[in-house]
Formats: sequence, C-alpha cells, structure tokens
Amino acid sequence: MAIEFAKKGRNLALCARRFERLEALKHELLQINSSIKVSIKVLDINQHQAVFKVFDEFKLEFGTLDRIILNAGLGKGAAIGTGHFEANKQTAETNFIALLAQAEAAMAIFRDQNAGHLVTISSVSALRGFRLMLQRKRRLVHYRKGCVLT
Repeated sequence: MAIEFAKKGRNLALCARRFERLEALKHELLQINSSIKVSIKVLDINQHQAVFKVFDEFKLEFGTLDRIILNAGLGKGAAIGTGHFEANKQTAETNFIALLAQAEAAMAIFRDQNAGHLVTISSVSALRGFRLMLQRKRRLVHYRKGCVLT
C-alpha cells in the first residue's frame, strides 16, 4: 500500500515494530518518489500509550493526517481447549485491544481536525468461520462502524 501511495505523491507516516524494515521501506519509497515526505517511527501496538504518543507525534510533524490505515495483526490463535491459551490471548489482545487503541488515537485526531479517513484491514477470516479468529474479526467489523465523525 505504501508503494502505491508513494507513486501517487502522498506523504507517508509509517510505524511498525522493526526499525530496519521501516528504514528499508522508507528508502524504497523515496526511490519511487523523492518529492514525498516519509516519516518512520518504531511502535509496538500492544504498548497502548505509545500508540497515542506516536500518532500525536505524526500529527504534529505533518500538521494534518488525512488517512490512517490500521493493518497490524497476529495469527497465532489455535482451537479453544487445545492448551494454547497464551497464544489465543496474545492474538486477541493484538487483533482487538491494540486495534482499539489505534482507532481511539486516530479518531481523536480526526475529531480534532473535523476530517479524516480511518481504514481498518482484517483478513477474510472476519467473514468465514475460523473459530476464535472469526469472533475477533467480526468484533472489528462491528467496532469500526462506530468510528464515524458526526
């Protein structure tokens, strides 16, 4: 997605856990379009207060944020009752609670600006039956319906 936005001349604020991957992506994006601004920050979305801090830093740096795309997720989940509680808990916390933190941070910025577009990306699992993942992804689908500026 970032490559397509770079081709269109959009400035980009990117965050992820791995700095070296962010740096490589930034370099690639600037090779595609040297006239854009690309800002990168390390962020673990399970560090909820850091989500608010990083999003606010991007807002200060860019002035306004037109679109925030939430695409992080984890696919560690296993069938309930198979002895993988910790993996299921970590997946649920990342795929829903951390997404909640990101959506809250994004919508606070958009409300302040009175404009913005929140995009959430989930796998096809939100619509098909993959046990626990189905429930988490459906929660995301319903939650994002509430993220509307009024």
